[in-house]
Amino acid sequence: MIRLSTIRRNPSIGVFAGACETVAFAAASAPESFIVDLGEALDVPVFQTDVAETSLVGSMIAFNSAGVALPRNITSRELEFFKGLDLNVAVIDDKHTALGNLILANDSGAVVSTHFSSDARQEISDVLDVDVEAMDLHGFRTVGSIGVATSKGALVHAGLSEEELESIEKLLKVDCDIGTVNRGVGYIRTGLIANSRGALIGRTTTSPEISRIEDALELL
Repeated sequence: MIRLSTIRRNPSIGVFAGACETVAFAAASAPESFIVDLGEALDVPVFQTDVAETSLVGSMIAFNSAGVALPRNITSRELEFFKGLDLNVAVIDDKHTALGNLILANDSGAVVSTHFSSDARQEISDVLDVDVEAMDLHGFRTVGSIGVATSKGALVHAGLSEEELESIEKLLKVDCDIGTVNRGVGYIRTGLIANSRGALIGRTTTSPEISRIEDALELL
């Protein structure tokens, strides 16, 4: 299912929430209307929480069906919440804490920022149970912010080269295409939350942009 939404009129919905094939997480302060949109569009249970005492859940955590990578500034209360779920949980011991902005993952692989140490990359690989490769994409080190990947496809920033797209495809084992959200924004994650069954898209996203999302993620 494809659905358009906002969080209190803000179309940058991916900053505050994220999803994979089995679950979605959203800010504790997200309105009920948004939670309903997210759960129905992606056909997953939605859990609400803060991360590092912020509402920036989509920017702060990275996850797939196997596990959740959490930043080292997560609080003990928040950590206990995640440990209560049926997922592997790991706190990544790295000074770079906006993990959602730094990791582009699906259930087959993960592209991670070159900011991460080799130890952090191994921790991410272990908790997500996938192969990990550090990449700079078109000069972006915030590789998680410029794309969204599911088990069917990936959509990334329009500035990426064919070689970069091929590298992503090889690691994530899905076809990869370029696009934008919310009237030309290249930071795809900010305006798109998706899995193989559906997508929740920022409300200012145009019809051509939506068509591109549907094609790239095979949601037709």
